[in-house]
Amino acid sequence: MNTWKILNKSNQEVKVACKTASMASKGIILQPNEFCISEAQLTASMDAQERRGFISVDRNFDNSKFNLEFVKAYKESDLIHMINNLESKEQTDFEKAAENAEKYMNNSDN
Repeated sequence: MNTWKILNKSNQEVKVACKTASMASKGIILQPNEFCISEAQLTASMDAQERRGFISVDRNFDNSKFNLEFVKAYKESDLIHMINNLESKEQTDFEKAAENAEKYMNNSDN
């Protein structure tokens, strides 16, 4: 599912309406460096805030790994922390798989 990440890049709070379903939208106030997840559909307030340079819209945000709630404020630093944890877990999983493959290959030689 295509989702958008709406980031407040200004130094003041920003009010924006984001899509939550095909016919519904919900308003949110984002503090500086906070973001929210939205359906991939532009609203009038989102368009105006983006043109003014108050928000940025990541139109290719993959929320499938994080499962963040729609139209809920999150701190950008929290997302960076989640990404680092995910990368660390993926690295650990890869290392375990490599170790298991090596053990399998060593046992099959006997």
